[in-house]
Amino acid sequence: MALFGRRKPGFSKEVMLKPSEIPDHFSDALDPAVNKELDNPKLEKKELQAAAAAVTGEEKPDMIDFMQSLPEVEDPFPPSEPEPEAPPEPEKTKAQVLADFIRERAQGGLITPKALIAQDEPEIDALLAELAADETCKDIRTVEGQQDIYYYSDEVMANNYAKIAMLTIEKDDARTVAEMVRFNCKAFPTPTPLYYFARQPFFLDKAKMELIIAHMQDDPRYKDIRLCTAAINGEPYLYSIDLMSEKYAKALANGAECQEGDE
Repeated sequence: MALFGRRKPGFSKEVMLKPSEIPDHFSDALDPAVNKELDNPKLEKKELQAAAAAVTGEEKPDMIDFMQSLPEVEDPFPPSEPEPEAPPEPEKTKAQVLADFIRERAQGGLITPKALIAQDEPEIDALLAELAADETCKDIRTVEGQQDIYYYSDEVMANNYAKIAMLTIEKDDARTVAEMVRFNCKAFPTPTPLYYFARQPFFLDKAKMELIIAHMQDDPRYKDIRLCTAAINGEPYLYSIDLMSEKYAKALANGAECQEGDE
């Protein structure tokens, strides 16, 4: 057999070998026919391994068998344990349910009269006593009117707003005006213009206010409520003589009207 084909004389030596004398590195392992079997995509996994073993003389271990043969070790990243479920919230008492009802109404700008609660609760006094004693209901406050007691949450509604709401519900216009005039004189201090009461939640127009002022002048409960005017434009203001002097009230009224004009 000629290993390299014909060569010119003097450049190579032809040697004839028997099949048994061919070295391993010139064996059929390099035969394209054998390699073609390894590249055949239709062969199953085990058949490919057998073909490779036949070529290389080494058996390739199966990956699953290899993984199963490994010793067991502790997982350095074990799965986290699920968080324990929160215990169910205890059932609310009737007093706590009532407190939630009062809070919801307060968020809508409404106070809750005792008469409204009594419609669905025959043991109203016992329920209200339980409400007052419950530590979770300390935000529930009351404002007392001449017709009823009203409940609200001071976490949702300002105390002064609750008082105004009470006065408007009871429709005691003279008392409403007097209470607001006294409050403004004491808290800010400032006299109160008549147009203040034309706004929400009072909605008392000028004609209604003139009737209210005339009634207050004849009622000894409102003898401290006085009328003054701003010098700059004659705008009428109300003030309490028990809380500020007439001179001071006029000065504040004039200053307020100057600011209104600048704006």
